[in-house]
Amino acid sequence: MPFSSTRDAEHYWRTRFGGPLAKNVSAFPGRKGSASAPPGTISPEAETTSFHGGAQPAPVRRRRLFSRKSFPDAKLRRRWFWVFAGSALATAVLFFLPMGEKGMPRPEAMPVEAALPAPSFETSLGSFLDAHEASMVALRGFLLTDGDGFRTEWLEGTRRMQAALEALDADSANWTDGKRLVELEEVKRLAARLLSEERAAAAIVRTANRYPGLQIFREDVLPALGEAQEQASNVMSAMLAVSSPESVGPVGAFAAFRGELETLRDDLERYAANSKQISLPESASAAAFDALRGVLSGVRGETPDEARPRIDRLAALLTTAQEKLQRIQALKESDRWDYAAFAYETRILPIAKRLEEIMLGWKPA
Repeated sequence: MPFSSTRDAEHYWRTRFGGPLAKNVSAFPGRKGSASAPPGTISPEAETTSFHGGAQPAPVRRRRLFSRKSFPDAKLRRRWFWVFAGSALATAVLFFLPMGEKGMPRPEAMPVEAALPAPSFETSLGSFLDAHEASMVALRGFLLTDGDGFRTEWLEGTRRMQAALEALDADSANWTDGKRLVELEEVKRLAARLLSEERAAAAIVRTANRYPGLQIFREDVLPALGEAQEQASNVMSAMLAVSSPESVGPVGAFAAFRGELETLRDDLERYAANSKQISLPESASAAAFDALRGVLSGVRGETPDEARPRIDRLAALLTTAQEKLQRIQALKESDRWDYAAFAYETRILPIAKRLEEIMLGWKPA
């Protein structure tokens, strides 16, 4: 039996199975399109658009959520629209607010760990004194041995000193002792000076400036003695060019002078390298220099004319070397031979002791 035998049956089956209504069949009596057919009959046009074949009728439009038919009143329609939009927005905010990028909790949603308490005054004071002592010992070891290990320990000690001093400065916000507050400012100034002096001393450890006397020897004395030996060799060549087996002349005396000159250079190199040798070697004494200059004066008249300017140059070089050696000996006899050690003793230690005096006075009795 076909489903469309009556308009009521067709409406029933179409609506039950989701099919569209026939274009010329009205589901309800009295509507437009049903006047030409009596109740209970189907028009010929309706048969061509039945549920089982023929052209399909136009789809039935669905009503919009906020249509004029659902809400005839415009104000009421707008009000319900904003209520619905606000609810959707609130739901989204509540769902996504605790979540950050890639589903991770936001920082404000994560549990906050309790901040570590600041170190106490006694702890910071003890840390500063320990770091200060360690840095001084390490710096002294670096100056004595030129070792990288001591240098690293000294740098670490200065870093810990600065950290402890910063902690004391932060803790001073709660101090009520005016004398201690004034002393803290002095401590900060002394600590800055101490660090500057330590850096200056450490910076010259591996340079020629550490030993000023050795620098003078290398830059002034050795070049003078080297040129003197060269001039002596040229003078000897000039003498030998005019000499004969029958008349040796001044060659013998000048050969002895050249040997003394080589001995002088060897002795002075050992003297300069040995920081514990204070006095000059015998070959560099004032009497030895006078004897060398006497040899030059004695042979000058017997040498060829072209060699005499070289003799004069030799005498000037000997005088220059003797004057520089006097300055070197003065540095050897003083504490300035090793200027890094001198700076440690005369510039660094006084500041360090003053620092210790102030901060040891802060310890409870």
